[in-house]
Amino acid sequence: MTVPGDGLMDRFAPHAARRRGLARLLAALAVFTLMWGGPVTAAAPAGGAAPAAPVAAPASPAPAAVAAGEPTIQQLEAMVSTLENPEARAKLVEQLRALVAAQKGLTPAKAAEAEASLPQTLGARVLGFLADHMDLVSRQLIQVGNLFADLPSAVAWADRQMSDSSARDRWAQIGYELLLILGVGGSLAWATLWAVGRPHRALAARPVPSALMRVPLLLGRALLELVPVAVFVVIAYTVLSVTEPGTRVRLSVLAIVNASVIVQILLILVGLLVAPGAPNLRLIRAGEAGAWRAYVWSRRLIAAAVYGYFLAEAAYVLGLPLGAYGALLKLLGVLIAGMLVVLILQNRAGVAAWMHGNPLSGDGDPDATAVREAEGQGAVLRSARRRFADVWHVLAIAYVSVTLGVWVLNVYGGFEYLARATAVTILSVVVARLLVTGLNRALRRGLTANRDLRGSLPQLYERAFFYLPILQRVGKSIIWLVALGVVLDGWGIDAQGWVDTALGRRIIGSALTIAILLSGAVLAWEVVSALIEHFLTSTDQDGTRIERSARVRTLLPLLRNAFLILLVTMVSLISLSELGVNIAPLLAGAGVVGLAIGFGSQSLVKDIITGLFILFEDTVSVGDSVDVGGGHAGTVEAISIRSIRLRDSAGAVHSVPFSAVTTVKNMSKDFSIAQFNVSVSNREDPERVIAALKQVGAEVQEDRRLGPDILTPLEVMGVDKLSDTGINILAQFKTRPTKQSAIIRAFNLRMKKRFDEMGITMPTQSMQLVVGQTAHDRAMAEALSQGS
Repeated sequence: MTVPGDGLMDRFAPHAARRRGLARLLAALAVFTLMWGGPVTAAAPAGGAAPAAPVAAPASPAPAAVAAGEPTIQQLEAMVSTLENPEARAKLVEQLRALVAAQKGLTPAKAAEAEASLPQTLGARVLGFLADHMDLVSRQLIQVGNLFADLPSAVAWADRQMSDSSARDRWAQIGYELLLILGVGGSLAWATLWAVGRPHRALAARPVPSALMRVPLLLGRALLELVPVAVFVVIAYTVLSVTEPGTRVRLSVLAIVNASVIVQILLILVGLLVAPGAPNLRLIRAGEAGAWRAYVWSRRLIAAAVYGYFLAEAAYVLGLPLGAYGALLKLLGVLIAGMLVVLILQNRAGVAAWMHGNPLSGDGDPDATAVREAEGQGAVLRSARRRFADVWHVLAIAYVSVTLGVWVLNVYGGFEYLARATAVTILSVVVARLLVTGLNRALRRGLTANRDLRGSLPQLYERAFFYLPILQRVGKSIIWLVALGVVLDGWGIDAQGWVDTALGRRIIGSALTIAILLSGAVLAWEVVSALIEHFLTSTDQDGTRIERSARVRTLLPLLRNAFLILLVTMVSLISLSELGVNIAPLLAGAGVVGLAIGFGSQSLVKDIITGLFILFEDTVSVGDSVDVGGGHAGTVEAISIRSIRLRDSAGAVHSVPFSAVTTVKNMSKDFSIAQFNVSVSNREDPERVIAALKQVGAEVQEDRRLGPDILTPLEVMGVDKLSDTGINILAQFKTRPTKQSAIIRAFNLRMKKRFDEMGITMPTQSMQLVVGQTAHDRAMAEALSQGS
């Protein structure tokens, strides 16, 4: 900042050598401007011809001025007009670059192409800087040494400030202005802070139902905190306007006032994030101790950086030599870097524990690991976090050291490059984290909110929750890969360029194709499986399960398995094709292997073909009671494509290949017959017996447990057989499949009771023995009979 009458030119170049160097530079620029007023042909032809002559001729006074070592007034005015004109200044820069390229033997186009082809990473910049500008690096190191060598001049300047009466008066006026501003402005700001304290505390204690509601409360809290700052600013500028100090005093006081305001505004912004003393408004997941620690360290760093810079500026305005001013700024950078290293070392264990999966403080979330696992964070990412946790402090200290070195050495574009790359990295990580959190919440809310799907297809709803961690991991992987690409681009690694290459497009296209194919296959499988399961287990309006036919219960699971095999085969072949594998030999080999298997396992083929015909003809179904010959009889438990599995009445399991099934005796097909062959004595009336049977049949049919299984009333066919032991009467029920045994047992019980009530006797076998007699025995018998 230039103040009239202060002799600032002497402070910019306190030594005669510096003045002579500046004069020579201005003279050279002026001469160059006058000599090269038009376009320049920078490079000589390949044949070695001399460069083209300049368009404009040098001005006549220029040689004398250059020879004398001092620029003339006309040259200085021409140089000033050139620098003040944007078009002329741009033209001058272009001509300078053309001259540099011509001296290097390059055309401007080749120079630009060579510069564009260089790597843009920080390491490449530093190495290129060191390789091509070793002399410049040496001068930079010497300049840094000179800066710190100029520190005694700061002490001398301070001594002059104390010994010079005008300087003492200036310092006294600065103290008076600051005391007045701090007294009036600080008092009013404190009163304002007290006035807004109650609503400020009310906002901090207000319960927040959701994370989104924290934002307006935090903004309201920040606005209340800005009110005292605004009052202080108004009072400070009012005091300066009323007192009207000198220019230097005013600029110095404004530097300190502005530093205070900037510090307070930055601390308010930090408070928006960590919210110390208001855990219900905190945007980050941290305990109260961690929030206060972050706030205190932020206040230290901000105060040191802002106050240090503005105090150096104020001292420079008050006459601090330029070398001492630069040395103070470098020392300020070293101080801030040291504070950052102390901060890193103090929080080394806590951050490492957080990366390992433990909470940052004792009042943190103890279930952090479980939450991360539930959100789909895999073991690979957790392992990488733990490995990074062991060395994070070393990398952080190295980053701080590199940043300080780049700034101190004034590496061209290095500090801007680091700042831009760091900002891109932080922004990418924050945005990626927010997107991951939003994705997890959206997936969970999308499933829990869809009640119609839960009621209509509960199996599909449950399977969707099974795939929820997989979807979360895939989504997180995509988000973090994109963020990694942005970070690499920010650090000068051309990830986008790799994506645009043929190999990159091929890999990404194949990955997308395989991902879409897998997603479609999984979706198709889950939908088909859920529909089949829903059809087999569906219920009516009363909640009663609908009994499907045995054929449907058998064929649908087989069709589901066949569909799964088809999907796996198609997805595998297409994926191999996308990966560049020629699947034609695989298909040919599969055909040859299939033909060999067909010839070598004809029995297996016979089993499969026979099983398919049995299934399609609906001869046997799961749950039927069958006899397939060969002593294999029982209830069908399962049917595969090759065999049938039975369980007999003793509990033994029979696995019978279809090729061994010659005949099938199905006792459960459509209906069953409960047949009764009733035998009564020859002395009983058949009509009376038939009437009793019909009464018993009606009672059994009216039974609540057995009645639904009886399809037709009792049918009495009549007397089926006459024998010397009794009369046989035949009757039968038509029942549901496999229900005849229970009905027969219940009918026999009731029939016995009814026959006992009616005195109907069952046939019994009897024997009559006739013993031969003599004539004497007969006479005695007759006499006895006559006497009686």
